[in-house]
Amino acid sequence: MTLFRNFTVFFMACALAACGTTASSSGDDASGGDTSSDASGDTSTALAIAGVWSSNFGGYEDISASAWDEMTVVKLDTDTRMAITQNAASDKYSPSTFGKIVWTAPNGGSFYYCMVDYGLATADLASATTKTADDSAPDKSGCGGFSWTKLTTATPIAIAGKYTDSFGGKSIISSRFWDTAWIVEFDNAKRVAITQNAADDKYNPSKFSKVVWTAPAAGSFYTCTVDYGLDSAALASATTKTADDSAPDKSGCGGFSWTKLTPQ
Repeated sequence: MTLFRNFTVFFMACALAACGTTASSSGDDASGGDTSSDASGDTSTALAIAGVWSSNFGGYEDISASAWDEMTVVKLDTDTRMAITQNAASDKYSPSTFGKIVWTAPNGGSFYYCMVDYGLATADLASATTKTADDSAPDKSGCGGFSWTKLTTATPIAIAGKYTDSFGGKSIISSRFWDTAWIVEFDNAKRVAITQNAADDKYNPSKFSKVVWTAPAAGSFYTCTVDYGLDSAALASATTKTADDSAPDKSGCGGFSWTKLTPQ
């Protein structure tokens, strides 16, 4: 599946060109745990930054000891706060290539990270890169001439999972993506998400939508795209269009029924 990566395009244009091996971080390392790992794929190390985070560039990032968003973590060192990652084979810009990420010690529910090198042919080349990053003023500079990316703790989207829908299809939802659309923002309390279509979407490439859902019952819920084809996330958030969930199996979503999602 080809996923839209608007954030990645921006990030590669500004932050990914940074120089770096490891960042000199102020404060104590909050990661803890076993800090040994190798490029064979052993990523069992405890990771303090594991979880869902809100990015200062917009959207969310999901990090674990084995994956950094869509990238696979092939080597991890929590002592030096460094990860070697590999892009997915389906990545539009640098398929299957390797990169090196460094991050600062978490502080007050947030931290900074920088992709110090990327687009490399092997994990060994990524590990051996001589590029460096400076975290003395991460909000302003130090990552290839640009600021670092700041991540702040975020609550995961409540409906994350894999589903079958009432029209015979399948759907995958995470805090980052709703199927192939990038989730720009979401609100679990209001049960609403603002999404942006993939750049190669057949009908509305790169356009924004507003999606709402009902409270889950026995794991299932209904969803409706109340507005779509909009030019910005702000327009999607401000739309006055609504949906009626009083009879979602029959109507209430633009004159049609809502889509029912049932856990796989």
